[in-house]
Amino acid sequence: MILSLAKKPTAEQTEESPLKHKADPFAPYNQELFVQEFENHVILLNKFCVVPNHVLVVTKEYEEQSNLLNQEDLATMWYCMMQTKSQSTIAFYNCGSLSGSSQPHKHMQVIPLPSNVRFSPPINAIIYKYQNKVPDPQQLSGHHGHNYKETVSQYLTENYLSLVNTMAEGFRASSLTDPFSYNFLMTHTWMMIVPRRGEKYGQISVNSLGFAGMLLVKSEEELEFVKNVGLLRVLEGVAVSKDKDQLIDNIHISV
Repeated sequence: MILSLAKKPTAEQTEESPLKHKADPFAPYNQELFVQEFENHVILLNKFCVVPNHVLVVTKEYEEQSNLLNQEDLATMWYCMMQTKSQSTIAFYNCGSLSGSSQPHKHMQVIPLPSNVRFSPPINAIIYKYQNKVPDPQQLSGHHGHNYKETVSQYLTENYLSLVNTMAEGFRASSLTDPFSYNFLMTHTWMMIVPRRGEKYGQISVNSLGFAGMLLVKSEEELEFVKNVGLLRVLEGVAVSKDKDQLIDNIHISV
């Protein structure tokens, strides 16, 4: 996939910390990008969008991009995912300096997916292959009643923290130390965490979408590089392999 990312600001500001001295684009945010406001978040269109209707879920108060997601973060992400009735969506969070994030202000992202099955995230085929059946997309969206938001947000938070704890146990058992970076992805039927040990493979920067099988490149040259090296080699080069440092798992999945 080739996207117009060449003009997107990069994180290469200083050698000591890629994100430390960047200006905060969300303080204040561009009013022309405003979509909706919540108690603790604002929803903004992504100026450097991957696809149309690519939105950002941004904390109103400054928080670090290395912070854990909380119940309100996940509830707001889910709300955005549920607004696209005619298409599936994928939400993601690039957590930490090695995750492919370009901004230090905590923000999550939600993008609609093409309705054509051919263009669904390749990771879906792997996940569904190892299940007895394809998950029901209405598993959560079918909940109704006064406590719908609380029920869903609690469910999402419990599963997310379970993945984080499993990953943290692996880090503690390895030579890696906190603070750690990871990619978090969530669809209507699954969520996944991938621990990171590097931000780039060669010149290819990898964020959460790379682990859904949707790697972003900036040019034909980068596309040819990925074709020659292979997508899996690129992903292995930036993720923590279970065969290295005795990490429990490379990818943790909850459905």
